[in-house]
Amino acid sequence: MKRRDFIKLGGQATVAGTLLTQLSACSSDDDDNLNFDQLDDLDDLGYQGAAPFVHGIASGDPLQDRVILWTRITNDGSINATSIPVGYTVATDPDLKNIVAQGRAIASAESDFTVKVDAKSLQPNTTYYYTFQALGYLSPTGRTRTIPQPDLPANQVERVRLAVVSCSNYGFGYFNGYADIAKQADISAVLHLGDYIYEYQEGFYRDNDLKEERPIFPEHEVISLEDYRLRYACYRTDIDLQECHRQHPFIVVWDDHEIADNSWKGGARFHFPNKGNYLERKMAAVRAYHEWMPIRDDSSNELDSQLRIYRRFEFGKLFDLNMLDTRIFGREKLDVDASHEPERQLLGLEQENWLYLNMTKGKNRGTKWQILGQQVILAPFKGASASTSGDIWNGYASARDRLLDYIDNNNIENTVVLTGDYHASFAFDVAKNPFDADSYNPATGEGSLAVEFVCPALTSLAFPEKNNGPEVNPHQKFINQVDHGYMLLDITEQAFQCEWYYTDTLKTRNDRTQFAKGLYTNSNTNHLLEGSQSRPITNVAALAAANKAMPVKKSATLSEA
Repeated sequence: MKRRDFIKLGGQATVAGTLLTQLSACSSDDDDNLNFDQLDDLDDLGYQGAAPFVHGIASGDPLQDRVILWTRITNDGSINATSIPVGYTVATDPDLKNIVAQGRAIASAESDFTVKVDAKSLQPNTTYYYTFQALGYLSPTGRTRTIPQPDLPANQVERVRLAVVSCSNYGFGYFNGYADIAKQADISAVLHLGDYIYEYQEGFYRDNDLKEERPIFPEHEVISLEDYRLRYACYRTDIDLQECHRQHPFIVVWDDHEIADNSWKGGARFHFPNKGNYLERKMAAVRAYHEWMPIRDDSSNELDSQLRIYRRFEFGKLFDLNMLDTRIFGREKLDVDASHEPERQLLGLEQENWLYLNMTKGKNRGTKWQILGQQVILAPFKGASASTSGDIWNGYASARDRLLDYIDNNNIENTVVLTGDYHASFAFDVAKNPFDADSYNPATGEGSLAVEFVCPALTSLAFPEKNNGPEVNPHQKFINQVDHGYMLLDITEQAFQCEWYYTDTLKTRNDRTQFAKGLYTNSNTNHLLEGSQSRPITNVAALAAANKAMPVKKSATLSEA
């Protein structure tokens, strides 16, 4: 097989990513500028093609006794198969000597040759290492971690650090925030609040100065199942995204761009009849999402059940993490005039009741913090577009009132809301009517029922709007509408702190970030105060450098790998 005819599977142009050299699967067939020299060395290894782990490895949805492991097998055409056997190994050491789990899975054409296994019988609150084996190769070694057992008292759970990201547009620049997160060994998990990919056609809503360096594939707007699969494949060849997945388990939810801009349960703003049936498009996007993300699938594996991605993680009794879908499952069509209609739905009745029951369950079992991971700004908020847009909870005010009333009436303390989508950094005390001095005191926090931290875009374009800060929004404790980066959560029994880190540039690969702001709330106060950096990034122990996929010894079998 000629190297310059290299790899086409189902129309997908792929290359050997981080495992051999950084080549972009988003490139066109014109590979004159790509370096294939390293690939030639593989001819002597007995496999007439590149190592098959082009799109990396990943883990996600950690529980106290199990975690999802993910990879995709890329076959360059050297073998003709609709299914490929894959082995996996889990161990407690990076050298994979103390093996605790092994097994087999099948990468099939039906699932776009992606593989997900639920590695079970693990110990709580423990770091594990894992590899895959396929087509004669061992993958790089991944690192993951289980969560504490649910009944562990809050004062016995060591402080937990979580990274929070959203709005990662490949075309707007390098994923330097992912690179910075990847090197921090004490992060328990990465929360992705949505817009993991963008569906737009090439040349639209991107930094066109980087078009040659970061081309988007496929070039047209993604609509079909094959389109969505190819777009995920494009994103998942990024070195820094792969490394972040390799180092940490992800807990993910979608926003709108995993399907189409400003999606709701029955349509999307820019989905027009000439693009086909919206329901078919939505279900194609949902299917590709479950194939390409390390998320635990419903056991029935039916597409309608795959829409229910709201779920809960109990980190001992320190906190419950409720991951919500405010976009696809129950959201009604945007209509600002309908915002205060009594039955207005953002979560949908089923998900809303699920959340209420779980918040009460958390209170009854003595959980210290209730975290809501979701997409759109919850706090009542005045801004140039926020005041008129139905896209955030402002457009579903009656649904917000129901949630805040439930928190208030049931005395649920220490609710923390995590929000993406807005491409800006904000922090709020969350009061039902923060604009009324009789209802909320910005100095003491009296009247506040929760706090909210809004995550900046990892790369997506910021869109600053007129905002007069505390003069207009007295409950607003932080605002930055320019910089890109991520949030770091530092959680203890006594306090919940959020820190904002911003990247130096998106134009070139650079894993440096700057600490910008820290805010915390003490237990049982629901009020934000100024904080300091919890620990310097430079003092965090570096993890092992990424290793390459390696050929398996000829005598090895899947069960031995």
